[in-house]
Amino acid sequence: MIIYTSIAVFLFSAIALIIPDGVSVGPVLLLAGSAALLRKLNRPKLEREEIALILVLALYFLVGVLANLAHAAPLREYDSAARFLLAIPVLLLLRSFPPLPYFFWSGTGIGAISSGLYGVWQVFSVSGMRAAGHTNPIQFGNISMLLGVLCLAGLGWAATDRRSAFWRVLMSCGMFFGLLGSLLSGSRGSWISLLVALPAAYFCYGGAWSRRHMAAATASILLLFSVLLAVPQLPMETRIKLAVTESQDYFYSGTSTTSVGARLEMWRAGMLLVPEHPWLGWGKDGYVQREDHLVQAGKIRLIPGEHNHLHNEYLDALVKRGLAGLVALLALYLVPLILFARHVRDNNRAVRPYAVAGVLLIVCYMTFGLTQSFLTHNNGVMTLAFMLVILWSLLRSSSAGTTANGTFPTIKTPSNP
Repeated sequence: MIIYTSIAVFLFSAIALIIPDGVSVGPVLLLAGSAALLRKLNRPKLEREEIALILVLALYFLVGVLANLAHAAPLREYDSAARFLLAIPVLLLLRSFPPLPYFFWSGTGIGAISSGLYGVWQVFSVSGMRAAGHTNPIQFGNISMLLGVLCLAGLGWAATDRRSAFWRVLMSCGMFFGLLGSLLSGSRGSWISLLVALPAAYFCYGGAWSRRHMAAATASILLLFSVLLAVPQLPMETRIKLAVTESQDYFYSGTSTTSVGARLEMWRAGMLLVPEHPWLGWGKDGYVQREDHLVQAGKIRLIPGEHNHLHNEYLDALVKRGLAGLVALLALYLVPLILFARHVRDNNRAVRPYAVAGVLLIVCYMTFGLTQSFLTHNNGVMTLAFMLVILWSLLRSSSAGTTANGTFPTIKTPSNP
């Protein structure tokens, strides 16, 4: 069963962006495998931290259900919140049959490298436009960046392995190509997350990185940005200049028909809607209808295209699910962040990479949410919910017992599996 969970965890990251809905393959396998928990002997003993994590996942689901019931939402609106509930049996499965670390880190590295290469292929050989994979450029850029940032945490794990040279190369390549995929997507929100993730990673490792190594990593990233800015076929320089121009057009001319202008006007509309229904919000359909009314009444400017979210995770939760939704979202971010942060200076070196990876996962999502409602998309939900429980299970199995080099957990299986 451990090999089964390991393969599923490997596939979760390795094929996330290179096949349609690839991010769902691993979770589906893990959910199917959770049937093994029906046997009493296989049920794990939970500690307070696991219980806290489960309660947060359940809270987010329940608030989503209550908001949907209050707004008579169609059944399809329950799908997103249900993914967080389904992550609970997967957590229990992985606590009983923790995946082998090599499978997780190799899947993360391969997934990051493949996303970068796929982005290069799309930009230079297919569309000549922004890299989007099998989703849209924003989702592709965010997930590619996340995989690259997780490889940054993986460098700490690689240092504990006997064959550290191979794993350091794999994690370094994963970090490079993950960032490259994000840059080729032109997803500016994901670029901002890197500015937060780098200091967070340095702080988490608590001096394990020397200033020389940090300077080298920063210089490498700046070099990557510089090279990409110098290539005229790539969207980087154009996207940066466009953001500045569109912001100026909005504030000086009131233009809301551009990408940045539309976001700013949606945020303004959201702030007008919040006081009208502060507790349980408007729901998705109610928000769309009320925004149309505001446009017709001349209270907000016309926002082009069809959209059903506000391009800001926090405001989207507040408008659609009210204060209850915002509290559930903040709990979903902050409780796991605290749980992982408690282990970043663990005396057991095998635990630290997963704690750091967990912190970076949440930090990236909190940053992505500033300019995108990431959790309104299937791949955004699946990535957060299942990466969260995978990293926690690896942290707990590493804490329970490791070999001298800190890579393999000492796994206790039932006497009659």
